[in-house]
Amino acid sequence: MSKRATPWKEGKIISIETRKGIFVLAQMLKEPYIRFYKAFREDENWGKVDTSIFDTLTVTAVIAQFLKSSNISIIKEAIPDTKREDSDTWIKQNSGFRKVKTWTGTENELEFTIIGEESGGSLVKKNLWWSPTHGNPTRPHPSGVIDSVILEDIPLNANAIIDQHDLTNLAVYPSLNERLYLCYKLDKNVDPYKDLVFNREIPEEYSVAIDILSAGGNAEKKETILNTYFR
Repeated sequence: MSKRATPWKEGKIISIETRKGIFVLAQMLKEPYIRFYKAFREDENWGKVDTSIFDTLTVTAVIAQFLKSSNISIIKEAIPDTKREDSDTWIKQNSGFRKVKTWTGTENELEFTIIGEESGGSLVKKNLWWSPTHGNPTRPHPSGVIDSVILEDIPLNANAIIDQHDLTNLAVYPSLNERLYLCYKLDKNVDPYKDLVFNREIPEEYSVAIDILSAGGNAEKKETILNTYFR
């Protein structure tokens, strides 16, 4: 029997396994957004943890596949933070597709396809608590998927803007799990995919993340990655 996705409920506190044996604390917001706290453990003994004591690591939209495939536990005694205001400013990638290369000229060189015909993206407003109504079935921007554009083209060297904002993309398993593990390992909010979007240098620590992103339709490679790091 296939695994059932963890049911969604606003305010629910969950523990999610990143790589094997490293867990992160998170809170379900308005579907499909999850607030991940800068709180990691090597077990799931969170107890009556008060989430308000932790900084926000990242807020990310996820698809059902992430909830179904990840190792997730509900922390029933945890206290959710229902007063925190999450950012409504995001980075929206450019449309289309392009090929990228990592570690060019080395034995680890990889070429694969990512979203965004051109590098970079736009800084946009998108209130994660917005809901459609009869009079306003779509968001205010002509695209219908964001509220407004703050900066049409984020300069590729605008590191402060890039580092302080997350992508609007929907995250999947195991890419997001590996990203969260890297946040734990490097003790800061990092996003290998966003670094690719902005043509940043890719460090060696991202090797598993890049293997995941470049696996494409290679089922054998995917299974090897999953069995080695996540199962």
